[in-house]
Amino acid sequence: MDCDIKSLPPEAVYPLLVGSVQPRPIAWVSTQDLRGVANLAPFSFFTVASVKPPVLALSILTPASGGEKDTLANIRATGEFVVNVVPERLAEAMNLSCGPYAPEVDEFDLAGVSKARSRQVRAPGVEQAPLRFECVLSQCLALGEGAGAGNLVLGEVRHVHVADEAWRDGRVASKALDLVGKLGGDEFSRAKTAFSLRRPGA
Repeated sequence: MDCDIKSLPPEAVYPLLVGSVQPRPIAWVSTQDLRGVANLAPFSFFTVASVKPPVLALSILTPASGGEKDTLANIRATGEFVVNVVPERLAEAMNLSCGPYAPEVDEFDLAGVSKARSRQVRAPGVEQAPLRFECVLSQCLALGEGAGAGNLVLGEVRHVHVADEAWRDGRVASKALDLVGKLGGDEFSRAKTAFSLRRPGA
């Protein structure tokens, strides 16, 4: 199959991209609005953008209804957010939090997870998550307009919490994290089986 991407309608471009770029790590992002109402939502357009300074990148798509998702609105208003990772044991809770809920809904309560007090930002983290990144907004770049347009959020990491069982010999223990990733559609992947390849010249 070959096609000029500009000839495809947006509803065809989305499954093509997310079905091809996989597995994608999941940023379970917790924020708090100016009234103190917490929000929790997952995003799979997520990666590391820089080490010096330490920056995480996530893209939040504009919904079909227009406007901004609560997560993006809260990040713009407060300049803060927490990225929580998602082990398999929290996959169903994460999925519960991804609905189009009203701003006054606290997805922590809806998903049945506890709030962990952050050290350097006001937004809480997910207490059950084995790893949390407390971030402050560095930049937010608009990538297009209308439904499906991305809003690239760059957050500088100010504090990291790693659960004791996930920290071994000075490193994050991948197997202990037991993370899930996003595939296309409603499918997810497990990170249980790993293999190693030595880098040339290492």
